Amino acid sequence: MSFIYQLGLLTLLAAPVAAQEIAPAVAPRPPAVRLPPTSFKSGTYQLHNSRDWQRAKLLYDAHSLSVSNADHTTQYPLVYPTDSVRAFVISRDTFSVVREVDIPRPTQHFPSLIVRHLYWQAGFQVAEYVSVMPAPEPPVVYILLTQAGKLKAVLPPNNLQFRLALSKALSDYPTLSHQLELDPNIMPEQLPQLLTAYGSWKNAGGK
Repeated sequence: MSFIYQLGLLTLLAAPVAAQEIAPAVAPRPPAVRLPPTSFKSGTYQLHNSRDWQRAKLLYDAHSLSVSNADHTTQYPLVYPTDSVRAFVISRDTFSVVREVDIPRPTQHFPSLIVRHLYWQAGFQVAEYVSVMPAPEPPVVYILLTQAGKLKAVLPPNNLQFRLALSKALSDYPTLSHQLELDPNIMPEQLPQLLTAYGSWKNAGGK
């Protein structure tokens, strides 16, 4: 074990609120990728300028939400651009729209982007965006952190890029931020534990 890694680990252990939450990484398994549907699915949706939820058959992509008509037929659907959609639900999955998102691979800027909710942790809404790549490249899954409706970070699946992006997002907790920069053994799969450690530190008044 290198001296830098030992020092970083000892520093983290000196902050028991953080250390008690972060378990050693296990051998990563390829995550199951949830691709956008290719056919209409029953669900509910809410437009940005309305608080009402409407039942319909839904189909979405990176740029729009298609909605069946009043008779629930899909031959001539209504198509709403993402910036006019607040949220929608298909089966047990909830989706919402995040604004001003930069995706690093391939480099793209989205004024608004549909993401799938995963969980809440430490005041963050953790969501997923699947970037469908040209064949034969596999899809790339990005994790997005939003806070109070605003984008906080886009976390790539690459270990180094993930750690650096999360380190920047959690920079107000210097011990954990530095650990993320230095420790190559921290994996994207540990995000729930890392956010739990961050939340515990925040709840303790940043001590």
